[in-house]
Amino acid sequence: MITTDRKIYSTGYANKDINDLKPLLETLEAVLVDIRFTPISEVMHWRQPYLKLLLGNRYLHSVNLGERRFRDDAAVGIQNLKLGVETLLRLGKNAIIFCACEKQEDCHRRIIADELKKHYIEVAEISNWKSAAFS
Repeated sequence: MITTDRKIYSTGYANKDINDLKPLLETLEAVLVDIRFTPISEVMHWRQPYLKLLLGNRYLHSVNLGERRFRDDAAVGIQNLKLGVETLLRLGKNAIIFCACEKQEDCHRRIIADELKKHYIEVAEISNWKSAAFS
């Protein structure tokens, strides 16, 4: 079992302001772990190249935690859940798992959070990036 004293959070960028992202990461002393299988968006500032430029070494893309069947009616299919979770646990830093979905309960972030619980890691959902009190 891999153990960590670091915290893992979860959030989605739907209905969020990009200008609040960097201060959030700084406040939590965290890296952003982009768990979109393909980190693209119709909105330029949510695309991988922009996020890399904005966040530098605070941005990490984890294709292993990506949802392979996004926009498909098939069941959720995470690329490699075990390897992706091991990567999160070995980061040695606070992390925010991040995708487009607004709510964790409607997203594959829920499956990742459930898997992390098996390693005694609780994942705190961040619904309001500006708030100091995370839900």
